[in-house]
Amino acid sequence: MKRFSLAALALILVIGLQTQSARADSANANWNTFWSWLTRGQEPGLFWSGVGIGIGTDVGSYYAVKKTGTPPHRPMSAGMAYGVTTYACAVVYPIVGTLVLNRPLTPREMYDGVGDCVVPFIGGWLVDAWLPHTAWIDGTPPKPVKGHK
Repeated sequence: MKRFSLAALALILVIGLQTQSARADSANANWNTFWSWLTRGQEPGLFWSGVGIGIGTDVGSYYAVKKTGTPPHRPMSAGMAYGVTTYACAVVYPIVGTLVLNRPLTPREMYDGVGDCVVPFIGGWLVDAWLPHTAWIDGTPPKPVKGHK
């Protein structure tokens, strides 16, 4: 058990030591390295709306599997509750994110948020690492071609 715990801690340390990828927008001030690592460089409003949606779906999942009535029974199985709340989170996240930021989400922001819906905290990091950094996915306009205006 000690080896497993040590390996897990080493993995967490290595994930935390990875370099941040360059971002085109510097609208948010990353005043704290831990905060930047935690939010993956997202705008604070988008991060906190994702946290709120996650807490809401967790509460919904809890009440979906809580035993009630006489005789006690569960309204849903744990797997069914996970599927329903994950789907709800993936549907609501882009809507709330667009309203909070007052602009359309970039594809990277949307995919990261849905990844966090599927696997909280880790899903967004995995999606962020797997997606290529292109102008379309990052939401940055392409560089103009020389000689064209």
